[in-house]
Amino acid sequence: MLRALLIFIFFLAIFAAVVLYLMQAPGFASFSFGNLNIELPLVKFAIGLFIVFTILYFLLRMIGLLFSAPRRIQSATVQRKKRKAVYATNAGLTKYTLGDWAQSEKLLLRGAENKNTAYINYIWAARAAHQSGDYEARDRHLSIAKKLTPEAHAAFNVLQAELLLDQDMPEQALASLNQQHNAVGSNSKIAALYSNAYIQLEDWQKLAEFIPNLKKTKGIDQQFITNVQKQTALGLLRNTKEKPTSYNIDNIGSQFKTALNADHELAVTYVEALRTQEKHDTAEKFIVAALANNWNSELVHQYGFLEQDDPNTALKQAEQWVQQHTDDANLFLTLGRLCKRAQLWGKAKAYFESSLSRKPLAETYAELAALHEQLDELDDAHRCAKKGLKLATRTI
Repeated sequence: MLRALLIFIFFLAIFAAVVLYLMQAPGFASFSFGNLNIELPLVKFAIGLFIVFTILYFLLRMIGLLFSAPRRIQSATVQRKKRKAVYATNAGLTKYTLGDWAQSEKLLLRGAENKNTAYINYIWAARAAHQSGDYEARDRHLSIAKKLTPEAHAAFNVLQAELLLDQDMPEQALASLNQQHNAVGSNSKIAALYSNAYIQLEDWQKLAEFIPNLKKTKGIDQQFITNVQKQTALGLLRNTKEKPTSYNIDNIGSQFKTALNADHELAVTYVEALRTQEKHDTAEKFIVAALANNWNSELVHQYGFLEQDDPNTALKQAEQWVQQHTDDANLFLTLGRLCKRAQLWGKAKAYFESSLSRKPLAETYAELAALHEQLDELDDAHRCAKKGLKLATRTI
């Protein structure tokens, strides 16, 4: 608009200059047509010519506007729809952020009228439907989005797997992920989704086989790998305790050696599984090596349950730990058990009482009560059993 006004002022200035010039040097313009002769002052001719051209210009512009009106109206309508679609999309995403899933889905679908971003609207509408639990609508929106952008089928498979896992449908999620299996090494999200699917299925053997691929994945979070390794090892070890002949515990110890030494819970579960399979020598070597690097009171507790050929050797090893860990009640409980196994009754009593003085445990009272009963000290046995029972019922 400003440009047109400037052009008009420019030509008006030129016209004014021409008129002023002609007024200083008057002349005539003569026209003849047959016997008709017309003679006009040059100034009037210039003014008339300007008026005629101006009228013709505006007339032609009006005709042009009339002919282009449908196209202009259509373009304005399209732009208006786009603005409304953008507004609806922004409002839908805002509602999604606020957790208003139903309204978010409605607005996002309305925003899908903008064809340029329709597939994005359908993706987020699918997410909103998923959050509200309308899985049929979710799958319908995803299907439309796939049709709009068939070249992005890989991204849709990953998204579908993610939503299915959130729905606790790991088998269906794996079916989607298997179409992208070749991308595991270069896509950390796909690798993580595979891991989560196996975790939901509790298919620890498959997950153990997948872990080497997980470690090779570019950009994968190391803490995530550590957590997956722990869950896998725990799952395999618990299955080993339930079905001792189903899994090779030596392979588990070899594959997860670093994780077993780094995590206390995992180390204790490993020793318990070894005891279940009566691999007491392996358990003893593991405990001694693990405690040399990182003290673990629960491992010391497990040490007292091992069946060693020579309890005196085990006792000697445990007594070495006392020098640096004088306040560990589990250590003194274990020492008492080892002394009892070696038939060192007096030392066993002393160690059990030392354990109780550091931390009263129902388990320790039970051991001391059994020792008193074995030595025919029935009053002391009854006293310890009563205290142990009181302590046990208090912690239930």
